[in-house]
Amino acid sequence: MGLDPLAPSRDRWLLVRGGLLIDGNGGAPTHRDVLVRGATIAEVGPTGSIPVPDAPTVEIDASDATVIPGLIDCHLHVTYSGHIGMQQLEWPGSLELAAVSAGANATTALTHGYTSALDVGCRGRIGVATKQAIARGTIRGPDLRVSGQIISVVGGPLDLWPSSMKLDPAARLTALVSGVDEIRRTIREQAKDGVDNIKVQSSGSAVQPKRSGRASVFSDDELRAITGTAHDLGLSAAAHAEGPEAIADAINAGFDTVQHASFIDGATIDLLERHPSSRLVFTLGVYDDILKTGPKIGYPPESSRRVEEVWDRMVAAVRLAYDRGVPFAVGSDAGGAVHPHGRYARDIVLLVRSCGLPVEHAIRAATAHAARAAWIPNVGTLAPGADADLVVVAGDLTRRIEALEDEGDLRVVVQKGRLVKGMATPARAAVPVGR
Repeated sequence: MGLDPLAPSRDRWLLVRGGLLIDGNGGAPTHRDVLVRGATIAEVGPTGSIPVPDAPTVEIDASDATVIPGLIDCHLHVTYSGHIGMQQLEWPGSLELAAVSAGANATTALTHGYTSALDVGCRGRIGVATKQAIARGTIRGPDLRVSGQIISVVGGPLDLWPSSMKLDPAARLTALVSGVDEIRRTIREQAKDGVDNIKVQSSGSAVQPKRSGRASVFSDDELRAITGTAHDLGLSAAAHAEGPEAIADAINAGFDTVQHASFIDGATIDLLERHPSSRLVFTLGVYDDILKTGPKIGYPPESSRRVEEVWDRMVAAVRLAYDRGVPFAVGSDAGGAVHPHGRYARDIVLLVRSCGLPVEHAIRAATAHAARAAWIPNVGTLAPGADADLVVVAGDLTRRIEALEDEGDLRVVVQKGRLVKGMATPARAAVPVGR
């Protein structure tokens, strides 16, 4: 018997029994039962302490599994699909192909345990359309907060084509601007189209040649115009910023998330501590795959060499932020041929294996801390009153965090009380999930 995936009644109950629970807030893993009523977690208690409600109830036996909150990707791109090199994000693939791919990619994220996400840039208006299609039930996917085209400057790191080449502006990944007035107009147009977040490319990438001059391609006035206009419209603002100078500029300008933050240092963390509303989103997974998978698929060797030269600094930056108590999140930046959709959890694994974080704190970076960074309320934790987003993973994640990367080990995914992956049984005749 499976839960109705479409419309759980408020009086429909789900009981998850005996799993090793990682609560999302960094607490020590303990065996717990979780009771869900409708779309909300009703109770969490020691194994065997929650009675079966006197109402239709289905049960999941998680006694040989780990139960975690639904995961949150703070750096998703639903339109990215198989590109090698930045230019392939805009050509030759069509806008229509990107739209179809976005639906498939959203479903992939959900079945891999990602029940929420912040999309940080798409071609055209596909992000908004994908969110609407999920809300209508046309496709399945995470609960999304979405961006429009990534805003960057003329001649900046995302201005990828000679001036003589004219691509359709409406079909591009990037909205190119110059000056405060154009910035404000572009943000207002994106807000009118229904975005939740404004994404800007304020610095180059580790895979690109190092730029000369100022690290931030926007002026301070332009950066403040971005955040001021976004916040006036009730939108969050995210900045791609990798080096200390660009990160500091983004923090001082009031950006809500600093994406990548690859080379943050102690002085910049001091600044961050004075601006607690700004959150870091690390993305180690994509760079790890550039090193390990890139040579096998023809990824540009010069880009791989650049990442290899700075990899240890990237890992050290994450560890520094952790040691300083910075509440950072992680995001996948998945979608390229080198780091495809489905590799979302690589970032969590690397927090444990490369950065030395405890498993419960690595999970927190993709749950409670991610929810705060992405402005997604009432998710990221397994506690009474929270939205019923949870994942049941085979085995003990404190012993084998890599299970998060194996789709076959993701036994059950519940989103707002709806069973979107896996099976449940009548509460009085439960059997272990997946058997």
